[in-house]
Amino acid sequence: MKGADQEGDDSTKEITYSRQEAEELVARWSDTVLRIGYTWTGELQDAQDISQTALLKLLTSPQRFLEPEQERAWVVRVAVNCCKDWKKSAWNRRRVPLEDAPEPAVHMPELEDSPVLRAVQALPENYRQAVYLRYYEEYSVEEIAALMGCRVQQVSTYLYRGKAKLKTMLEEVV
Repeated sequence: MKGADQEGDDSTKEITYSRQEAEELVARWSDTVLRIGYTWTGELQDAQDISQTALLKLLTSPQRFLEPEQERAWVVRVAVNCCKDWKKSAWNRRRVPLEDAPEPAVHMPELEDSPVLRAVQALPENYRQAVYLRYYEEYSVEEIAALMGCRVQQVSTYLYRGKAKLKTMLEEVV
């Protein structure tokens, strides 16, 4: 039996979502989180793993958001942090691409992509992340700086140089 002092304690109260609420959250954020993961990893399977982790954190978080922008910022921040964790993981640092194996065990189909996607994926990591957050997720330079953990001036530099590299790469294609 609970004591009188425990009944009013909300700090240990578990917040759960109904099945419908959980499905709505996943439907609302899965594409965004998957794109962020793909931007960081360049691999669909790794992006799916990151997406699963980030969405699970969303569904198990005790936090509820009143404003859609607060929820969006939280989801993007969690997704970026999951990407950073993935990048630092021992598994990621020690793995070898399947293409480098002596004899591939399976045939890997080519993903259909565009010259623009190939060019964005070929950018250096900081440029790629800044370009993605600015032009795909429509974050301001200040918000990107906070997400990437750097100064606003650095983000502006990443965007400027990233766009210049994209222009050069895409001119070669055309």
